[in-house]
Amino acid sequence: MPALEARVDTERAERYLGQLASHLSHGPGGLTVVSASAEELVIDLGTATWTIRSTPRQLLLHLQADDAAVLEQQSARVAHRVEQIGRRDELRLHWNPAR
Repeated sequence: MPALEARVDTERAERYLGQLASHLSHGPGGLTVVSASAEELVIDLGTATWTIRSTPRQLLLHLQADDAAVLEQQSARVAHRVEQIGRRDELRLHWNPAR
């Protein structure tokens, strides 16, 4: 299954995870929060699964889909959402193939 990973450096990773959990719990754009805790958030995007973990200095993101084209489309959607929420800190997301 194709997958991508990203590490976003931020001193406020836990805060951003909470903010994403709150924002995404309303199900915008047809997504569903599968599970949420203080350290991890798992979201069903319909055609992909997005996992976000918080460490003291990073947000760790993992995105997987059954199809490479869908993965590419969803990666742009996820990056936009994270960068929009982190715009004050100028968060930037760069995807890499998952190991």
